[in-house]
Amino acid sequence: MVENFGKALCLVATQLRIPLKDHKIFLKDVDMVSNFINKALIQQNSIFAHSFTNLPETATFMGNTYIDVPAKFNCYLILDFKYAHQVEFGEDGYVYLSADCQSTHAGCRIPSTYLQQVLRDDLNNILGSQPLVKCQEHTYKLCFHTTVYPISAHTIVATQMDSETNVRIVFDFLLAFKIPLLKVPRPKNVPVPESMPSQALEYWLALPVNHFDVHFNGQNHLGRMHIWQVANLEQRQRWRLALRLSYMLSTINDTLSTVGIHGLKHTCVNLCERYGLKKADKPINFKLIDMMSTYSSLKLTELSTALNSGSLVNFQIDPQLSTDCLKTDVMISKMHDEWKTSNCVPSKAKKHSK
Repeated sequence: MVENFGKALCLVATQLRIPLKDHKIFLKDVDMVSNFINKALIQQNSIFAHSFTNLPETATFMGNTYIDVPAKFNCYLILDFKYAHQVEFGEDGYVYLSADCQSTHAGCRIPSTYLQQVLRDDLNNILGSQPLVKCQEHTYKLCFHTTVYPISAHTIVATQMDSETNVRIVFDFLLAFKIPLLKVPRPKNVPVPESMPSQALEYWLALPVNHFDVHFNGQNHLGRMHIWQVANLEQRQRWRLALRLSYMLSTINDTLSTVGIHGLKHTCVNLCERYGLKKADKPINFKLIDMMSTYSSLKLTELSTALNSGSLVNFQIDPQLSTDCLKTDVMISKMHDEWKTSNCVPSKAKKHSK
């Protein structure tokens, strides 16, 4: 009789994790690298000083086909600004951040593009010389990469200098601004999944708008509840298993060029945002199919619909995306077939049970 598909997937995902000793070293090194960056931001009086508290959550250990992430992994660097600012709700349905202008003492909107550029400048000043950070077990060389389109994404890479293989810790993140619910109640246009109407959430997020969005104006933000904040460790652990499997399958299938580890983490967070935490309690085979479906031909359909409706402007689809989506379709089909097979009881076994 064929072994249960879900249990087999869990076993594979478990085998993919790094040893517990190395996991603990990874977490310690992440904290030390994060502390180095935080202290440097404070020393140069950056507006982001003291705001990088969840940087360790964005880290990924990458060594050959092995990956590891903290239990509380995240795709967002959630900024809790220490300087005075206000939250405005525009008539266009978007969120705006503002602060007092020194010249007029009136509220001035803070462009999201300005904040992104300041962050790039600050991190380039700190990491442009590729400094070395000595941790307890390893020494790392740091560097910084950033992209502007389709949305400002930031990557800090810490490469082990004493490793024979290309072992590195990668901090991949998008900026998100933390808005405490006690300070600013949730706007009506910021949705909460129906499965979580009474969930005790502490904050919501303001996310910079995608540059390809037709409504992008350089200042506006999207409001999101960030359901991920209340996921418990057991639920996050199941998503970690799905993340490892998705990474392995993407590596084998050669689709990481258009997906990437950050995209996979973003999918975990978005699925919880869309459906609530009950998604985290589904068997891993369902969860894996949910994740991979995000990168199937459905993605091409959604992009085509958005382009035809005018929701996206100046957007060019990666030439490799179509091929990657077709590969993912084949992979999903095989997983469906395997799941059906593993859940079928052979006819002889049925007769014997009688």
